[in-house]
Amino acid sequence: MKSLRTLIIFCCLLQPAFICHAKIINCYFGTWANYRPGLGRFEPENINPDLCTHLSYSFFGITELGEFRMLDSWLDVYLNFIKRTMALKTSNPNLKVMAAVGGWNEGSIKYSQMAADPLKRKTFIQTSLDFISQHGFDGLDLDWEYPGQRGGSADDKQNFVLLLKELKESLGPLDLELSIAVGASAYTASLSYDIPNIAKYVDFINVMTYDLGMASDGVLGFNAPLRGQGENNVENCISYWLENGAPTSKLILGLAFYGRTFQLSNAALTTPGSRCSGAGAAGPYTQESGFMGYNEICTLQPSWSTVYDVAHGAPYMYKDNQWISYDNVQSLDEKMEFMNSLDLGGVMLWSIETDDFHGECGEKFPLLNAINRKIYTGYTNSSQVPTSTTIATTTAKTTNKPEVTSTSTTNAPSSTVVCASEGYFTHETDCNRFYQCIGGRRYDFSCPPDLYFDLNTMACNWASLANCGY
Repeated sequence: MKSLRTLIIFCCLLQPAFICHAKIINCYFGTWANYRPGLGRFEPENINPDLCTHLSYSFFGITELGEFRMLDSWLDVYLNFIKRTMALKTSNPNLKVMAAVGGWNEGSIKYSQMAADPLKRKTFIQTSLDFISQHGFDGLDLDWEYPGQRGGSADDKQNFVLLLKELKESLGPLDLELSIAVGASAYTASLSYDIPNIAKYVDFINVMTYDLGMASDGVLGFNAPLRGQGENNVENCISYWLENGAPTSKLILGLAFYGRTFQLSNAALTTPGSRCSGAGAAGPYTQESGFMGYNEICTLQPSWSTVYDVAHGAPYMYKDNQWISYDNVQSLDEKMEFMNSLDLGGVMLWSIETDDFHGECGEKFPLLNAINRKIYTGYTNSSQVPTSTTIATTTAKTTNKPEVTSTSTTNAPSSTVVCASEGYFTHETDCNRFYQCIGGRRYDFSCPPDLYFDLNTMACNWASLANCGY
């Protein structure tokens, strides 16, 4: 994949008309996963640095005085972890590692007070710069959740702009990047962000388009539906940001590598919108009720009923009194199509350690690899995106790979062709073409002109390197 990125950049330089895909793939890395039990434990050495353009090391915090700090409970491992994370750049020198400060648990009050005080802003900026320079970070990712909310001030919206301006003035001359993570919904964005002005001072904006449906809503809902679910969907969130002044090139679409779990009020009522009685069971690794990583979810699938809801562009699964909304390769493919159609700056994912990084269910990093394949094999024709109105799949109970037992589709290209297995395959007679099998059905795609699909890299490549011939 790394060689293909080099090829794409080379082609863009030589041929401006070449379809170029220099997109950001920003992988958030929750360092606390080092303490998860068993196969859930995730360390820097588990990361494939060729699958990300950016790695956001999460999280650092600030003191009451505004000083950038390592969180107290992590002092014993942070420096060692940082050193091991930076070693990934030996394998991929183009990887940018960002120091992410903030997050939900840090709250809003300290950040509100810091942004309102010129001295505290100066302290925060200088201590941040000192730390990231000392340890080799490539920039700062500010995750204040959220300006003007959770105990913050009404002045936060404008103070946030001022803070970003001063940060950019300090980081920019040193060729250090500045990014932010922002609440996705129109409601949150309207309270917290002066969108056109924050966009002036950041290199990219990570939009957290997930947590759009949770058990606290009292009904079964999707964590990150592409569409539907009223206003709580990815399309509406991104549209709001674009319509209110965010440049497409700086807007980064958030993808969830986890699902939300629910407890059914009535085990017979499993359709979205039905009542739930609270958060569902915790996973064995993440151990948080109402939440499961994809690496936990995929191991459950053989014995659960699974449905892909085309109206929302998202799957869900259920068993007994438990119900889970999550994302899989198919739903991420749809979101990548959406991202490409708007020519957004790329995608970010929360978070890399909840992908199936051990390959317990098949391929290692199946979600992250799917994102890379979608970006580096070129844009697909929108007419090739599945448009079926209902797809219901029941997974087999003897294998970790889904086996479709019943489908109902309409207006889906090649949907009458049944695949023997899941994955990507070279076309039978044309090396420029390839197809993907999802849920037992086939969807055809084409590489950019003069490139062949290479099964070794799962991407489009020069004909001489693709090892494709008939």
